[in-house]
Amino acid sequence: MSLHRRFLSTLLLSAALPPRALASVRMRVGEVSEVTGEATAHFPDAAPRALAPASVLLRQDLITTGRAARLVGRLEGGIEFRLGERASLRVDALTSHGPRAGTVLRIFDGPVLLDRHPGGGHGTAPPIILNFPWGRIGVRGTRFFAGPLDGRHAVFVFRGLVAVESGGGAVLLREGEGAEIRGQGAPPGPVSRWTRARIDRALALVA
Repeated sequence: MSLHRRFLSTLLLSAALPPRALASVRMRVGEVSEVTGEATAHFPDAAPRALAPASVLLRQDLITTGRAARLVGRLEGGIEFRLGERASLRVDALTSHGPRAGTVLRIFDGPVLLDRHPGGGHGTAPPIILNFPWGRIGVRGTRFFAGPLDGRHAVFVFRGLVAVESGGGAVLLREGEGAEIRGQGAPPGPVSRWTRARIDRALALVA
């Protein structure tokens, strides 16, 4: 079995959570660290909550940002995420301990930068799965960008290892590497080293 296949198999098995875990009472999964502009948490049959520094984030919250807004949040397990403008993210599942430990996030729109800090222990930390409309990203202890850039969907790895699946294709990205997905249903393009200028453009979307 290839490195890529072994990597993906480990991620998918350890991040799968039993359905009843999602049906239980909503739990605290993190909090907001910084907000610029308008950011809101939505949940069916509940009033929207305006987000500010120290606001609590609950499982299944749909976190959205407005025009020209930015949000920094911290999740259990030492995970930091940054959203750019007009972005939306939901924590589908987060379990830090046990044989099925893992984090599942759903990104509906906009740019995101995710960072699991080195103190989390990259080699043994539970995996992270990010589901996008255009593909799926499997992560182990890393820092990476994903979202719209230069008119396409793009993924870039600052640190660690990221597996990207879309349109029946898959690539494995290492530090300093990126890939594009031209549209929903398209496979990832070739892996390439990004220029400093392009990295800076990506960071500007979430800074």
